[in-house]
Amino acid sequence: MLRIRLLLLCVFLCWSPTISIIDDFNQLRITFRTWEQSIAMAKSFINQLTLEEKCHLTAGVGGTCAGNIASLVRVNFSGFCLQDTPSGVGDGVLYSTTFASGIHIAATWDRDLFYRRAVAIGKEFRGKGVHYAFGPMINIDRNARHGRNWEGFGSDPYLSGENAYFYTQGIQDQGVIATAKHYICNEQDTHRSGVMKGDNDPIVYSANLDDKTMHEIYLWPFASSVAAGVGSIMCSANEINETRACQNNKTQNDLLKGELGYLGNILTDWMGAKSTIDPILSGLDIDMPGTDGYMGDVLVKFVQNGSIPQSRIDDMVIRIIAPYYLVGQDQNYPTIDLDRNVMGNNYLINREISRAGMILLKNINNILPLNSSMNTNIYIYGQAAGQTNCGLEQTAWNTNCGGALYQGGGSGFVRPSYAIDPLTALMQKGRENHFQIRYITNQNDFVSINRTFHDRAFENVICLVFISAWSEEGIDRTDLYTFDNGEQLVLTVAENCYQTIVLVNSVSQLNLERWIDHPNVVGTIWTGMPGSEYGYALVDILFGDYNPGGKLVFSLAKNDSDFGTDISFIGDSNYTEGVFLDYRHFDKYNITPRYYFGYGLSYTNFSFNQLNISQVNNDDNQNSPSSIYKQRRIRLYNNFGYSGLYDPIYTITCIIKNIGKFYGSEVVQLYLNFPIEAQEPLKILRGFQRVYLEVNQSKQVALVLTRKDISYWNVINQQWIIAHGKYTVWISTSANNADIKLQGSFNI
Repeated sequence: MLRIRLLLLCVFLCWSPTISIIDDFNQLRITFRTWEQSIAMAKSFINQLTLEEKCHLTAGVGGTCAGNIASLVRVNFSGFCLQDTPSGVGDGVLYSTTFASGIHIAATWDRDLFYRRAVAIGKEFRGKGVHYAFGPMINIDRNARHGRNWEGFGSDPYLSGENAYFYTQGIQDQGVIATAKHYICNEQDTHRSGVMKGDNDPIVYSANLDDKTMHEIYLWPFASSVAAGVGSIMCSANEINETRACQNNKTQNDLLKGELGYLGNILTDWMGAKSTIDPILSGLDIDMPGTDGYMGDVLVKFVQNGSIPQSRIDDMVIRIIAPYYLVGQDQNYPTIDLDRNVMGNNYLINREISRAGMILLKNINNILPLNSSMNTNIYIYGQAAGQTNCGLEQTAWNTNCGGALYQGGGSGFVRPSYAIDPLTALMQKGRENHFQIRYITNQNDFVSINRTFHDRAFENVICLVFISAWSEEGIDRTDLYTFDNGEQLVLTVAENCYQTIVLVNSVSQLNLERWIDHPNVVGTIWTGMPGSEYGYALVDILFGDYNPGGKLVFSLAKNDSDFGTDISFIGDSNYTEGVFLDYRHFDKYNITPRYYFGYGLSYTNFSFNQLNISQVNNDDNQNSPSSIYKQRRIRLYNNFGYSGLYDPIYTITCIIKNIGKFYGSEVVQLYLNFPIEAQEPLKILRGFQRVYLEVNQSKQVALVLTRKDISYWNVINQQWIIAHGKYTVWISTSANNADIKLQGSFNI
């Protein structure tokens, strides 16, 4: 195992001889370290501490930030600042970019953008002097109505894992400690905090699932984050198989710290600890926010009476301190100033991500893109087109607010410094191109709405109808429909306007069935949760300055029950579907969704040919696909080579060509069918690449399958096993069998 890690380290050093980065804000050079080096430095540091000082570091204290680890003046340790959120510096700070949300960046299917977004977020955290960023949020979109789906990366563990990897890497490349959350199976908020009992101990829901499902679905993205070198992981408030997450020996000690070889710390979600001895012996290292008295100074007496070993306290503190050295926070880290203006030009990458994650669902007779010389008469309907009535600071939904949505609510909310709504951006476009624009944002004023259909200008008109759906932490959605009966608004306009285009500004899944088949609904764009550059990004797409290429990260069902899973309102949430989630479930039961996972249209067309499948040669040069795969992922601080599971095994190549009339992109998606022995779904996503091409341009795409990608979790042997038999490879543009472009196979 050591030989593997040294080999990967050699690859990294050969690829990138400079193992430091320049911070844009303060021009400090950051030198990273390996975990081994960082642990050794942490051990040296804690040797200076008294038992009381060690214990003091294990619980949060009051302070400037959302979470605070105490300073120790005697040893010149200034403590840590911990702050939400996964999509920007949150908790109400000033001068913070509201980045496109997790669900939106995932919809780009673009690893380069995954990383660049995280780098920009990390720069803002670092620039404000924040040590810990609470992200990535990598809970799986198991339940369409989960209030926090907008923070995560969708319903597929492989796609979520790739997002988790590059988010972790982008954040930690800026010297900020990433915190993967919420560990684990936190797929609903109903009963997350529980119902109070007489002894003041809330009854929370238990996520009950089998070993195979745990490994192949819910642990997968956390494992990816650990492989990337994540420094911290936040345990969740719920139970797993009837034991609280933050005192669950199986998930924390056995799976995370044992099987995955995780070397960082585990901290609680707020108020996640409910006792002292069991959580600590089960692997918990930090109690947040620390006001409950379960950890911190109180631990001294537990060590003295023998309830908790001194060695466990030392292990906790090493895990707390090691990430500090790992990402170079001992090297002139910025002082804490949460309102320091460090946004820079991050609006540029935010706009690029915003438009890259928007998804073209419907485009009858190529109504889109609009022609700014011909389509000059535009009517706009819906509250979701304009600004909210309540300002930009609401973290929870108010039915009187309305307005375009840039993100969802809760602790993941970033207080926008500004936000551009679609109506404002369309007005600016109209000024530049001499449009005739009319709008009604009060979507309940059907008298005024119906009056517009009799306007003298209402001829050869383009009607843009904006609808939205909000969700937030702490409460799950009651249904899969839009705010304030947006479905009726769409139908009312469509009955009178034969060129109706619907813009869907939604946190996650919706039921579109009431209007999607209406003959006058000729275009639909899923605008998602696009961040503060929303308006400009959408106008770029509407008028062809950007060719949409985003893809769904969940399926959209025709019937809500078709998903096969839902929020549990009883004490337990039983994951009886196993590994058959989302498109895997639709395949198993032969259900046709409205739109498949991975679906999304473009203004141009592509052809595919020349599929080739080959085994990786260990003698491949540094320009081979397998070497490039390693180069892109390896950092000194990661844990990439711990298990050998991420070693490339097969390379899949094909040729894609833009045969249409516009520059644009396509996402090449690789789905794998396993031998019967593995007992897997019909097809599983195991690779993707977003490819950008000029008209008539061709490119060879190379997708790498790792050892883990072609393995299944064997519950008897308790390890990842490669099944013997035939593996079928499908190259597709969605999870729909009708979208498969190439097919091949290999045998093991």
